[in-house]
Amino acid sequence: MFIALLLAIGLAWWLHKRGELLPNLLHWGGTATIGLIGLRMLETGKPLLALTAAAVAYGWWRTQAPKPKLPADEAAARALLRVPPGASADAIQSAWRSAMQTAHPDAGGSDQAAAALTAARDLLLSRDSR
Repeated sequence: MFIALLLAIGLAWWLHKRGELLPNLLHWGGTATIGLIGLRMLETGKPLLALTAAAVAYGWWRTQAPKPKLPADEAAARALLRVPPGASADAIQSAWRSAMQTAHPDAGGSDQAAAALTAARDLLLSRDSR
């Protein structure tokens, strides 16, 4: 039990340092709680209740996922894509492609990072079309 407590504290500290503790608290905490209830049900010989808890945990995981942090303004979008003010559409597209090579989920990134990069690109490109 002590090791589990140390692991939970370590995870909380790591998420706090990354600025992701509060957005992930409901996501991870709720899923873990429901998962532990399911394990307890399985342990006590109630597989139907354990399957129900697993389905609820999966549903909780899907609905409580943190929303991506989208760039609020052009300065944040430029900083995210690392392009200078007044960059051309080609430069923005090139920067987006380069950043997506590591941020895309298929390349080991996350959905949130890819969504933020795409939103930044779209914001900067919409500025050009105005």
